[in-house]
Amino acid sequence: MPLFKGCGCKGKPGKAIDYITDEKKAAIVTSYALDDNRDYARQFAETAQLFHKAQRYDSRKYYHFKHSFDPKDNISPEEAHRLTEELAQEAFPDNEYIIATHTDKNHIHCHIIVNSVSFVNGKMLHFTNNEYGRLKDHSNEIAAKYGYSTLDFRKPSADRIKSEERQIVLKGGTSWKEELREVIAEALKICSNMTDFEKHLNKYGVTIARNTAKTISYLHPNKKKPIRGSKLGKAYTKEAIIYEFTKSGDRTAGTSERTTAQPESAKQAGAGKQPAQGSVGRIHRAVESFEARTKQLFAADDREDERFDENRRRTSHRQSASQSKPRRRVK
Repeated sequence: MPLFKGCGCKGKPGKAIDYITDEKKAAIVTSYALDDNRDYARQFAETAQLFHKAQRYDSRKYYHFKHSFDPKDNISPEEAHRLTEELAQEAFPDNEYIIATHTDKNHIHCHIIVNSVSFVNGKMLHFTNNEYGRLKDHSNEIAAKYGYSTLDFRKPSADRIKSEERQIVLKGGTSWKEELREVIAEALKICSNMTDFEKHLNKYGVTIARNTAKTISYLHPNKKKPIRGSKLGKAYTKEAIIYEFTKSGDRTAGTSERTTAQPESAKQAGAGKQPAQGSVGRIHRAVESFEARTKQLFAADDREDERFDENRRRTSHRQSASQSKPRRRVK
């Protein structure tokens, strides 16, 4: 069951590339349209400078995608990497990218970091909801071709879904509420306490805006107002989350309550038992990752980018002169 999701990032890609290529996590690393003997991030920047794209602080510098596989499929790292390469070759034929397959968790997953600027014509990479849905469809098609299970991310669920959300899903897109549901469901499958749960949400840019003994609210990175878990569905309430944690024998952070019987809401919704439905499509507006790195890494990168931009504005004449001779890459 391949789960494909991604996000666009405005910071410089250096730290993200270092993270996915960390030899303690990555069993296989390959690149496309890049020189493996030179710094990948610098080559991304050179391509962007060549076409005078992605030079502003608030412009998208790269995309970070992840292609995850269900442990039940018993896929090998080599096979997972090969399927991800096939997907990337068809999805990003004109963009530089790095693929790293991680084996440090009980689920095989591959990271893809893609330059937002095409090395062919300088066009910026962009995805609509429908285009992102088609990428997920293609991931399923590749998995089915090689005999692996697929994920019906458009399948209607028992969660609370309004008519406008349903129309988006049926047209191949992904609603922001469905993105929250998927991220929360994924976190419940691999986290056993509130601290880890919150950190996992942060990796996708999702924050917990309110967390009391009985209620919890989530803030999507593209929204200004948080939404209560009960508005997303019974599987995303504080009661259901506490139950999932107690199944592994842990207490929730910030509360001493302990649930000994399964709440009716969790029974009905099946929280944490079903594969996440939907996509983190829009969360391609914020970064994701299963691993022990949190969004602080990327936030620090963005702050560094802000300082860099401020310094560049103050010395614009000198820097523009130094950037007027971009290094020409050999394609």
